[in-house]
Amino acid sequence: MRNMLWELRYALRQLRKSPGFTIAVVLTLALGVGATTAIFSAVYGLLLKSLPFEDAGRIVAVASTHAQVVGSIEATFLDYEDWRAQQRSFTELAAYTTRNPDTVSMRLDGNSEQVHRVLASGNFFSLLGVRARLGRTFTEQDDQPGHDAVVVLSGAAWQRYFGSDPGVLGRALDLNGASYTVVGVLPAGAAYPAEGEVWLPLSQIDGPTRASRVWHSVKVLGRLRPGVDLAAARADMETIAARLQAAYPATNRGENVQIIPLRDQLVGTLRPAILSLLGAVVLVLMIACVNVASLLLVRASAQRREVAVRQALGADRGRIFKQFLAQTLVLCLLGGVLGTVLAAVTLPLLRVALSHTAGLDGSMIDSVGLSWPVLLFALAVCIVTAVIFGLLPMVRGVAAAGEAAMMDALKPGDRGSTGGHRWSRGALIAGEIAIAVVVLFLGALVMRSYAKLLAVDPGFHTDRLLSAEIWLPQPKYSDSSANTTQFYEGLIDRLSNAPGVEGIATTTQTPLKPSQVMTRFLVEGAPALAPGAFPLAQMRFVSPGFFQTMGLRLVDGRVFTRQDVDQGVGEFVVNEAFAKRYLAGQPAVGRKVLIGVMTPQPVHWPVIGVVTDAHDLGVDSEAQPELYMPGYGLHAVVMIRAKAGSEGQDVQSMIATLRGAVHELDAGQPIYNAQAVNEVLSDSLARQRMTAVLLGIFAGVALVLAAIGIYGVLSYSVAQRTREIGVRMAVGAGRGDVLRLVLRQVGVFAMAGLAIGLCGAIGSARLMRGLLFQTSTLDAASVSIALGGLAVVAALAVSLPAWRAASVNPTEALRSE
Repeated sequence: MRNMLWELRYALRQLRKSPGFTIAVVLTLALGVGATTAIFSAVYGLLLKSLPFEDAGRIVAVASTHAQVVGSIEATFLDYEDWRAQQRSFTELAAYTTRNPDTVSMRLDGNSEQVHRVLASGNFFSLLGVRARLGRTFTEQDDQPGHDAVVVLSGAAWQRYFGSDPGVLGRALDLNGASYTVVGVLPAGAAYPAEGEVWLPLSQIDGPTRASRVWHSVKVLGRLRPGVDLAAARADMETIAARLQAAYPATNRGENVQIIPLRDQLVGTLRPAILSLLGAVVLVLMIACVNVASLLLVRASAQRREVAVRQALGADRGRIFKQFLAQTLVLCLLGGVLGTVLAAVTLPLLRVALSHTAGLDGSMIDSVGLSWPVLLFALAVCIVTAVIFGLLPMVRGVAAAGEAAMMDALKPGDRGSTGGHRWSRGALIAGEIAIAVVVLFLGALVMRSYAKLLAVDPGFHTDRLLSAEIWLPQPKYSDSSANTTQFYEGLIDRLSNAPGVEGIATTTQTPLKPSQVMTRFLVEGAPALAPGAFPLAQMRFVSPGFFQTMGLRLVDGRVFTRQDVDQGVGEFVVNEAFAKRYLAGQPAVGRKVLIGVMTPQPVHWPVIGVVTDAHDLGVDSEAQPELYMPGYGLHAVVMIRAKAGSEGQDVQSMIATLRGAVHELDAGQPIYNAQAVNEVLSDSLARQRMTAVLLGIFAGVALVLAAIGIYGVLSYSVAQRTREIGVRMAVGAGRGDVLRLVLRQVGVFAMAGLAIGLCGAIGSARLMRGLLFQTSTLDAASVSIALGGLAVVAALAVSLPAWRAASVNPTEALRSE
């Protein structure tokens, strides 16, 4: 231990003598380690860290799939009950839903707050292994009608609305005009889903939904039995799905079951992006390490005389190895500490980016940060870097110092340059360029993909547009009742006359999000279909003026009027995607569409108009067939467009105007989720934007590090060959000859690096295919950017050392030796 401390002190003294070398190595490592640590923090927090549930690795999400629907969907309540009764793979299945409604009005001290509501089965919390912080969670008895007037609060809601008062247990809570008794408070961080604030028993689902195999209303969780893996559970549930298809072909034809780990459901579509970023940042770390190896190899070559002298005086190789290792460890640890500080500074920005990513559960974001596993990872990176990329060049330098090499090194004028070292440094240049090509190509590919996403027209104008949600409470209001219609028509009238308002309308879902309501239908006159084979379409209720407010252009026919709503006339406006797919070749207006096709008496409604498409599932998805109907429900998304110009109000100022109009109609009615639609569009692209920005940053860092590495290696090579260059020029070589000599030395390795890197880049891009939008993995522009960018950087890095070599004065070069 004492010897090691002496070696470390000696290493610090040696490094202080070479401040430029020390700073270059430490900063290079700090960039690589900092970026890698930051991204690994996200990988650990999102993909590796234990979830706050008991034995969370055995909890899975069980969902329905449908042949006509992309991705998974909720299960029907009756399907859930059949799954629960017939399955053999789970200790238990539990169900929950955040729909109809996802929020409720909570009255406290005369004020109303709109809070997020979750309906959960009696065994929901026991399946998760969550125990109450205060009181208790649900039991099976709570899920029985007559015993279900109970509520469980999240820890956050308990603090926000009740000031962490332990006396909240037993308190009567007014939710949508009904009274519930608070029986429990959840511990902090254990809320599932994360946005939930109040949990009510699943028996609160309305009767028609409970009795339907059409309305997909509940999400299902399962806990795998010991010894049962995902494949076995999937086979079991697919067998049950096949039975249900056979038993209920009218509703279950084409339906199957999907099982994924709970973590995958929480992370959503972010896993491929995070893993791609990790791969890219590891490549950046490798470039940094190659740079460090180059610098250390240069230092080892320069110290050959010193090593030879010490060996001549009796120092053994083990002692010299220890000193080299001590220096390398000091450098790597200093770089690691500075890199960890850099990661700590950038992690808040990364969490902000993740918080806007659609599909990522909010509970996962707080887990992204520095922790002991992350710090141990950073330490391991530093140690491995020290051993592999630091010690091996030193080993090469010491191993070369045999008796003959020692005598050579002790000769006057020796600078330690050897042909073998030139090849080693050339190989490092080739490797550095190859890795940089991969990072730059991937960055260019993802950025071009993101640029194409930004260029997609969402189908409506997002500027100056505000959306806000309202959920009218029962029993004061009811769906399609006169007082509900009166409320929304009164709201539209007030806002239409408000200063700065250009347009006002309501719909059932925020733009760029699925309607959450799909309907089976049949076009009148179409061939008869087998039970369960009816096509599906998104369905939205909208107010008159919706299409004008959104900027959806009328293609044919007409749009809804207030008279259509007041008279309760059944009719459709369809989008162009619907007309092209189901009414192709015939006039759309006047055709009748049958809905309620699963009932004995389907309803025939005419199509009165066709409007342009809106990308309601996101700009990265094709516009889907949609049916628009006139009317209002308890839940509405209010769309307000502000006037343009200096006289128009800012979109955000519309919130106060909307809140004032709502309170004039119903003083206790809150609004929630008020946001500019531009922000909704931005959030829908947050994952792609984060991936593109970070990969772009990594590509820039890779370029800078590659330029520094090439410049450093070549500068040292020119300095070591000064005498050789002087001799060449003394015997007649011109500056052009010397310039070509230096460029040829680098050019061979650079071309090899570009070729190897391009092959690696194309292979790596195939792994990222799922992250790309309308962009080929062989995108010619991205290839040009990668190769051209590296070629330019390499040329700039080479130019100064090459010019310096060509400017050598042969007389001074020979005299200096």
